Amino acid sequence: MMLCSVSSKHVKKVLKGFIELTKRFPNTLKLPDLSKLDPILDISGTIIDPPFPTTRPSSIITAPETESDDTDVLSAITGLSSIEIRDLQKKALVIKRVKNQTAKGRVVSMYALVVVGNGNGVAGFGEGKHEESPTAIKKATNQAIKNLRYFERYDDRTIFHDIEHKFHGTTIKFFARPPGFGIRTNHYIHEVCKCIGFQDISSKVFGSRNGMNVIKCTFEAFNSQRLPQQIARARGKNLFDVYHTYYGAR
Repeated sequence: MMLCSVSSKHVKKVLKGFIELTKRFPNTLKLPDLSKLDPILDISGTIIDPPFPTTRPSSIITAPETESDDTDVLSAITGLSSIEIRDLQKKALVIKRVKNQTAKGRVVSMYALVVVGNGNGVAGFGEGKHEESPTAIKKATNQAIKNLRYFERYDDRTIFHDIEHKFHGTTIKFFARPPGFGIRTNHYIHEVCKCIGFQDISSKVFGSRNGMNVIKCTFEAFNSQRLPQQIARARGKNLFDVYHTYYGAR
């Protein structure tokens, strides 16, 4: 009861002060008329808002500093023409900020891992580090073009056999699939398969799913395939018999 009486007295005191304030300054309770223009706050004349863009740009704009301008050197190293190098699929799959502890302190730089391929069996990956991410991507792209190699494909669409490969803490199982199956894999492996040209393949990643490990394990696994020529030579069989036994060729 005491608390209620104290609070009521306080409310009465506040109301009394508010009434005295309104008597001294009667214009304080007048609200502004929003239907009229204020000479100070409002701008005279009509305001026309710019149209909002409703369509996407017709072309993807690439930063010029990320494009490789060493086509002559790369052509001499790889034997590819400048047009073939320009038409390669270039995908920066890993971009991250890294630190290196030195005697001068922490040196911060950007790391990039780029996968390059023509979609027809030729692909490679490269790594690059620099203070700026565009320069790191450019260095990684040039390194990936230098590391291009050819990967064998069965029927130009899948691997010759199921593969299980381990790289550090990552273990990946690859499975050959029938025509029309598609690419059902980890997102890093999906981009690598598109660069190489695999169309029907599936995989399962065990252990670490770090992007660097997954990509490197994928390239090593595709490079470790046993081709029919190698099986025929090891078993002393005819190549036709190997195809008939392992792949059902008639």
